[in-house]
Order: sequence, then C-alpha cells, then structure tokens
Amino acid sequence: MKKYIFILISIILTGCYSETIDSFSTFTFQFPVNFEATYILRAVPRTSKDFANLYKYKEYNDNKDKISKAKVFQLNFWVDSLVMPDGTPYNPQIHNVVFDYVRYVLKFAKPKFGNPFSTDSADFMIDPDVEEFVLGTYDSVNVADFYRNPNHIIQIPDDVATTISEFLKNKPYFYIETQYSKVRGQSQDEIFFPYLKARFDVDIRFEVNL
Repeated sequence: MKKYIFILISIILTGCYSETIDSFSTFTFQFPVNFEATYILRAVPRTSKDFANLYKYKEYNDNKDKISKAKVFQLNFWVDSLVMPDGTPYNPQIHNVVFDYVRYVLKFAKPKFGNPFSTDSADFMIDPDVEEFVLGTYDSVNVADFYRNPNHIIQIPDDVATTISEFLKNKPYFYIETQYSKVRGQSQDEIFFPYLKARFDVDIRFEVNL
C-alpha cells in the first residue's frame, strides 16, 4: 500500500514540477503601436494609410529571435482636434458630426529594396500575396463621444488575431488603412475638414521562449 502511495505522490510532484518548468520556459510582453494621424484638408469619404515597422521598437528587437507567438489583440481610437468645413474649431457642445463608420484594416507590407529594417514607408509596399484583415469598425461615430476620449477599445476577434499572428512573426511591418465614411446628412460626394488629428493604438502581445 505504501508503495502505491509513494508512486502516486511521485506522479503528482512530477506533474507539478513539469508545470512549473513550463511556466518558466516562456514569458509574455506587450506594447501599443501608436499612430498619430494628422490631416490637412481631410476629405470624407476617404481612406489613408499609416505604416509601422516593429524593428523600430527596442522591446521587439531585444526578443525577436525568441518570439513564438505574436498577437494583435486590441484597437483604440479617438479624435484630438477637428476644424469644421466652415473653418471654425470643433466644439462638442455646438457641432454635430457623426461618421457612419470609421474602419481600420491591417495590410502587411514587404520591402521594395530588400531592407526589412527601414522605418521609412517609402521603402515598402503592400504585399499583394497576403490577405488584408479588418481589425475593427466603429459604427455611428459621434465625434463628441470620441473627442479627446481614448476609451474606445475594440477586441480583435480571435480568428482574425490568430491568422495575423502567423504572418506577424515573420513580417513585422504593416500598414493600417483608415477608412472614413461620409458624415451623417452629407449630400455632396466629398466634404473637406481643413484639419483633423486622430490617434489610434494597436496593441500587440508577444510570447517569448526562454
């Protein structure tokens, strides 16, 4: 009987030891990729692209050779400044500006000249061999709610995040395309905001093998 008890305890302890070793064999870290998008004479509807290369970040470079997983897991967006089409500064107490939607799409890039470490977007192009990924869509965007309020987090769907992860480990450079719709009540094909400054963050979580 004592023999069986000893075996059972040994199995339990071995299992606990294995789990402890596994927990110390990896660690995770994350950081936001921040975009500050400033537009002069911003037409709507319109799309625009912003570029990011993770080689720009020390956290990524320090761990890049040991990364086993890379997951884009959330998106945040807000408006810092806006000038109305008539030239007056936006006032949330007075002006009513509602976009039907603002959408963010991730498009992987590839180097034009074989240098993946450049942070100049002119050295890259959209990779036509990789599908694009909709990170999130903000519907009925009332600028008053988003004005200087960085509290509009969208969780990236797991299936999208998982697929992006497979590419991101080997292609740490990408564009984020921002798609602004018409504003509510807009009858013209385009209207122009003399100045629009928006910010958005893409948070990325990495798992690293020790």
